[in-house]
Amino acid sequence: MSVGILTSGGDAPGMNAAVRAAFRSLKMRAPDCELMLFRDGFRGLARRLDSASDRSVDRKDVRDIIHRGGTFLGTGRVPELYMPPADAPDLAERLAAREAFLRVAAVNLFQTRVESLIVIGGDGSFRGARAIAAAYRETFPGRPFRVIGLPGTIDNDLHGTEFSIGYDTALNNVVDAIRKLRDTIESHRRAIILEVMGNTSGWLALTSAIAGGAAAVAIPEVEETWDQDELIRRLIAGVRRDYRYFIIVVAEGVLKRAGADWSQRLARRIETAAPIQEILGHAMEARINSVGHVARGGSPSALDNTLAGLLGAAAADVAQLGRLAHGEPIAGDVMVGTRGTRVIVTPLDEVIEHSPRLVERESDLFQLSNKLMLSAGQAF
Repeated sequence: MSVGILTSGGDAPGMNAAVRAAFRSLKMRAPDCELMLFRDGFRGLARRLDSASDRSVDRKDVRDIIHRGGTFLGTGRVPELYMPPADAPDLAERLAAREAFLRVAAVNLFQTRVESLIVIGGDGSFRGARAIAAAYRETFPGRPFRVIGLPGTIDNDLHGTEFSIGYDTALNNVVDAIRKLRDTIESHRRAIILEVMGNTSGWLALTSAIAGGAAAVAIPEVEETWDQDELIRRLIAGVRRDYRYFIIVVAEGVLKRAGADWSQRLARRIETAAPIQEILGHAMEARINSVGHVARGGSPSALDNTLAGLLGAAAADVAQLGRLAHGEPIAGDVMVGTRGTRVIVTPLDEVIEHSPRLVERESDLFQLSNKLMLSAGQAF
């Protein structure tokens, strides 16, 4: 039996700890278990194996990787895995490239005798893994093969888990940026618009805004949060109550829905708002900053490494035992996640169908943001 591991999609702090935990758990139970590490995500499955994979991995290959950010295996997105739109002018060519990629990946998995492929990534990675698994089963019917997904994304937006690997580190990185920005904008009595990652979900923006004490947050799931008229009313109310500065956190998904120049438009409105000028006696300067990929960087937090260790070891259990250490047999492709302090498994199809997991306006977390952040009717 051989177990394959790869990291895919956006890198997330803690991915290395998950690889290390899976390796140690697999070898502790079965020292002869062969481990295949595929490099550069799914791209490594469709290249020459001698240049794109590490076989017969031993302890020195995963030594001291737990403290490193990113993924030592490399990652990336593979356009060939995406199903092209039906009206694409080069549809036939793209479909042929996709089929060729899937065929090579399936043959390489067969040749390396991989029966379980551990994929650490987000919902896009899981969609690619599902397509590869389908190609494998079609090409080699009757051969055992399964995908075991581990949630690795700073967006924390996967169904089937409360927290994903990398989210806590990214959250702390963004909050650290907020704290550093506060020092300078308070000195100059300015407003700052801080753009953070989060294409379709606002988990990172929302939680960092709450933890960092922001005046407002704009997330793609709740349209009224990016209503600029309301935001200006809230800032005017804050100036009247002698707020010296404002931090407005905005998820990148808002910029895709409300316009790429949303932050620039809001900055201009803040600087030209007549009521603010009348109260202060001058215009309030507004600046735009972006945390961007910095949120992904640095050593993983203790929480992320602990979560990665827990999930990596559980993936090894599923690969070798067909179940969690103290659970019932598990069939098919799955993702390993958490619910509270428990490790759970969710069918991969269900994870894909219900992801991304979005912030709900009725949630306690979003309601908390309304209580803690600046409001237009604030009386204190």
